[in-house]
Amino acid sequence: MRVLFVYPNVTRPRTPQMGLLALGSYLIHHGVEVAICDLTFVEATRFLDYILADIARHKPDLLGFSIRTMEFPVVRELLKEIRNRHPDLLIIAGGHHATLVPNDLVGLVDFGVAGDGEEVCLEIVQALADGRRAHLHEIQSLFYLRDETLIRNPLRAMFDLANAPLPRFELFDERHYREHSFLRLVPGASVCGVFEGSRGCPYQCTYCSNAALMDLNKQGGRWRREKDVGQLRREIDHFRARYGLDMIYFVDEVIMTSDARTLALKEGLEDLRTPFIFMERPELIRETRVAHIKAAGAYSCSIGIESGDETFRQQLLKRRMSDDKIKKSFDLMHQHGIHTHAFIMMGLPGQEEEVMRESVRLLQEIQPTTAQATTFYPLPATELRDETVRQGLLDPDNQPNTYYALSALAYPLAFKKKIKMYADMVNLSLWKRSPIQDVTVWLCMRWSFLFPLVDWYMNSPAGYRRYRSIRAMSWTQIGRKILQKLGFSAVVKSR
Repeated sequence: MRVLFVYPNVTRPRTPQMGLLALGSYLIHHGVEVAICDLTFVEATRFLDYILADIARHKPDLLGFSIRTMEFPVVRELLKEIRNRHPDLLIIAGGHHATLVPNDLVGLVDFGVAGDGEEVCLEIVQALADGRRAHLHEIQSLFYLRDETLIRNPLRAMFDLANAPLPRFELFDERHYREHSFLRLVPGASVCGVFEGSRGCPYQCTYCSNAALMDLNKQGGRWRREKDVGQLRREIDHFRARYGLDMIYFVDEVIMTSDARTLALKEGLEDLRTPFIFMERPELIRETRVAHIKAAGAYSCSIGIESGDETFRQQLLKRRMSDDKIKKSFDLMHQHGIHTHAFIMMGLPGQEEEVMRESVRLLQEIQPTTAQATTFYPLPATELRDETVRQGLLDPDNQPNTYYALSALAYPLAFKKKIKMYADMVNLSLWKRSPIQDVTVWLCMRWSFLFPLVDWYMNSPAGYRRYRSIRAMSWTQIGRKILQKLGFSAVVKSR
């Protein structure tokens, strides 16, 4: 049996899609022939031709798509064309969007997969191999259309990560490892290995689909699942033997869940002496765990702040951490020599300008190594999706494919530009402490019409070089520079 998965990497970061890597590896382990049609390195205008060529080359018995919400508008059009040209090809779809918005796939695919897909896909392939296509309608976790009614079969138990075979990293182009989007974060790194050490975030933020997924799978067993560190180490060694390894990226939503877990990571990874980057929640960052994770090889930790306004963050986003906890978390990482990266969201419903300013101010105080701001878009089956609908902000026909575009919500254009300005202030690192940047932030917050000039200047190569030079100056150095420009060189030299 042959399976072809499609990786519709619309925004095209150079990193493998871990869901497809897990699915493909599991099927190969059970004797199935698997290939991945990876669109990362293909021009968008050639997506369809590239997929059709791969279908002709591999002649799959099953075509599978993994769909994220921001990719769905593109995937929808691709599925329509593929269905027209290959009416008899069995097509399935999985991923968060398929799981949470199954009605979107009606008429586009034969079956949708809700939740973990390893065992579901294997059962589908085995049924096809045995000539039992009618059995597909009985497989747990599948949904499909019957007599214009959407049928959703009961979900099976969640996948036990202990049963995951060694990943078949070769399913993806080597450029995902040798040109990974995060290689620039670790000086001198040339190969980045990407690994999944756990599944299931235990938190329920209102902007995330995690709460809906937890509710959907509540009868399926333990939601939070962690691989044994020995199993994780075997995967790392397997990758290193094939490609070499300079740095590691763990895709886990959280890692430091207990002292025992971080101690196990320290004991299992310390001898690798390989820097890794990871994500974490402030609530889980504690002295002992930070010491363990540093010894294990931690180089940089990405921490979600989302909003610098404590009341707004706790009430609207259900992120129950105080400003003080956030500050202490960043301080702990810095004290142990771990770089930090802060996540911020702009354009949330009810997020007035003063609330966005608080995010910039908090960054000015905690001084992470780097930070990024994204523009909020309400994902399906989230509390904030319901809130945007309630406020009349959702335009279903305006769905961006990136989190860095102008807000897609029904705000006045002037406010959309304000949202983008505050996001750009974060992404241009204007929160980094220096006299010139403090003044720049202060001026732009009060007279936003100045920001386009700052943005233009910093995005021009010559302007950015000059700005970096000025940014490194103290007030005394800036004063001397001004005096020199005004022709008071003698006064400057006398000082």
